[in-house]
Amino acid sequence: MKITYLTLILFLISITLVQGIQVVKESPQEIRLNEIIEIEIHISNPSNTEKEFTIEEVLPQNIEVIKPTKVFTKRNDGLTVNYYEWITKVSPNKIKTITYKIKPLSLGEYTLGSTQVIDNSNLETSESNQITFNVNCISNNICDENENSITCSEDCSAGSSDGICDYKADGICDPDCEEEPDCKKSKIKVIYFIIPFILIILIILLLWLFRKKDFKPIKKINPVQPQKTTPKDPLSGI
Repeated sequence: MKITYLTLILFLISITLVQGIQVVKESPQEIRLNEIIEIEIHISNPSNTEKEFTIEEVLPQNIEVIKPTKVFTKRNDGLTVNYYEWITKVSPNKIKTITYKIKPLSLGEYTLGSTQVIDNSNLETSESNQITFNVNCISNNICDENENSITCSEDCSAGSSDGICDYKADGICDPDCEEEPDCKKSKIKVIYFIIPFILIILIILLLWLFRKKDFKPIKKINPVQPQKTTPKDPLSGI
């Protein structure tokens, strides 16, 4: 793992200025899903004697431990958490680095709290800095179920149906928002289209009804047939 040179330089400077145990923790700022991340804990011993320390590192939720595989369990703020524990010795005026590897199982931001380091000679406790890192998606041009525009902007565009409300006027109606400016505009546009359409249908229907009412069918007149006359017999009167 690449170590930030500026962090180490500041760490070394702080050792010379502050006569006390110094603990610095660092990691990469981002990884991809299914990748393993390595965490480094640097412990300095500025004294002239060797010291023994107990180190406790609480692990975040939703991860798989890779190395070391042995973890301990305890209750922390009402939650059951896993943690690493080491007992190590640090030579006088030296820095010792402890590393471990974990595999995050979900997308998004992970936070690692302060590492607790106890000086076993006097039981004084020192704490490291907190660190955060992001777990990014593996882009496949498909917005999968566990992805959104925050955790996977490559696959999920802002304003899409991804479970994240993108509340802003950008011309895109986000279906994840209950009330969103662009959705209101879209509804107004639909209404402006539907109302004239309904009016046109009503006008056509009324015209058809009036035309049907005024229309009178022409009765068919049968032609008058001429009556047939029988010629009179001239001898009938004799």
